[in-house]
Amino acid sequence: MSIRPVRYGILSTLLALLAAGCGGSSSDPGSSGGDGGDGGSGGDGGSGGGGGPSAELAPEAGFIEVPGSPTLGPHGPSRMFYSFLPAEQHADRAPVILFFNGGPGSATTGTLLPYGTGPVTLDPKAPADAAPRANDASYTRFANLLYVDARSTGFSYDIASADRPVCHGAERLYIADAADFIHVLLEFLGAHEALRDNPVVIAGESYGGTRAPAMLYMMQNYALESDNIEMMALAPPWLKEKMQAHLDAAFPARAGEPQTPAQVAEQFGWQLLIQPNIVGAEQTRYEAPLLQQDPDFAEYLANPEPWDRYDVRRTTEEASVISEHASRSMRNPDHLRTLLGVDLASVAGLAPPERGPSFRHLINYDAADVAESERDLRAALGALGEGDAYWLPFASPCMGYYGDARSLSAFEDVLTRTATFITNARYDAAVYTEALPVFFKERSDFDVEVDMSLPAGAARPGVVRLIRSNSAEMSFRFPTYESGHQVSVGASRELAEDFEVWLADTGASAPR
Repeated sequence: MSIRPVRYGILSTLLALLAAGCGGSSSDPGSSGGDGGDGGSGGDGGSGGGGGPSAELAPEAGFIEVPGSPTLGPHGPSRMFYSFLPAEQHADRAPVILFFNGGPGSATTGTLLPYGTGPVTLDPKAPADAAPRANDASYTRFANLLYVDARSTGFSYDIASADRPVCHGAERLYIADAADFIHVLLEFLGAHEALRDNPVVIAGESYGGTRAPAMLYMMQNYALESDNIEMMALAPPWLKEKMQAHLDAAFPARAGEPQTPAQVAEQFGWQLLIQPNIVGAEQTRYEAPLLQQDPDFAEYLANPEPWDRYDVRRTTEEASVISEHASRSMRNPDHLRTLLGVDLASVAGLAPPERGPSFRHLINYDAADVAESERDLRAALGALGEGDAYWLPFASPCMGYYGDARSLSAFEDVLTRTATFITNARYDAAVYTEALPVFFKERSDFDVEVDMSLPAGAARPGVVRLIRSNSAEMSFRFPTYESGHQVSVGASRELAEDFEVWLADTGASAPR
């Protein structure tokens, strides 16, 4: 399958297609404003709640308990898994990057953790049983890394009763999901005094483009009882108190007073969106006709069956080796220990008996097959019950909670005060980011400009400006990558280089 080189002029071509009426109706709503814990425990070597700013930070892994959700799956609490890898230098001043994959229901420990971001990485060109190797483009060169698996996904598991999930209130599901991650983030920062006031970057892939702006919107607007997009009225009841307690501890000079969105954004004001779906099915439907007019996808569209839609340059067999490599490593005690940087026996809550009454939603999984795939891990850590599993690459008890007009409005609101970096992977047919500038022009009242001359001298330039009359101009970084959907797999070094420069340019990495 031949793929022609990326053509930087295609963005302006797609913008011109608006005149031809490609895309959907412009009447879609999208107003703009201007995207451990209780009973939880950490792993080894961390600073913990008692560590001061000079305390040495070390790799750790563990679980943070999140409260039951009335809308998201079972009503009982869950333990969400996290892995922390500190920055190699000045960790107490370096930004904290919160990484998560999308889905909904895809394990962060299935892509962003094992591929291209940490000090060791899997090689996407290696056989599925190959051991991790050193990564000389690790993000730990400039940041602290916090990886979190969503509720029920990856290593995260549910506790209490194994009742069948009750999923309702579809419009609230992604809000409840975003709240889970806010809870984990605040608990983690609260337990690590050396990091408590560090800049935080929310980094989400795919559906993470819904989750990240929703998180930032709720954190930045935490003091509001209601808002014009009706998101704060749907936020969990603990949010306001928990956010205020964190801000009081992190910034004692202004403790006790509700903080403005701009003040909150001084800490929570950065987002990295890797091939993001921000607006759910509507975004996908809008992208489809534009993708069909892109000559780089002509061969794939003519014969899609043998090719991977997430990277149309590779076959489905090649894609399966990459995902199988991650799955095997998560279930291989030696590989997992290397990737996490900790002794597995030190991860409280991972193995019996500390694990307690745990269960997994083995939807689309055979319990016997899961047990066989985890044979080595269970031999090392201990046997599990038939309804349980140590690791699942995907698990979503409540399917189909994607973004909507509310999530688009949240994205537009946080963009006014949040430094934003969005990847544009040229060979991704699942989320066709080449169409994003066109989408924003058609779906909102912005004028849109794509400037391929900025930043000056960048190896991969690209800035998108969203301009509205009588308001400040907004923009986001939009570099193009010779990659598919998983940019940390397909263009890991290039993304790391651009992201490091962007963090410095936006002030996240500035000395404090």
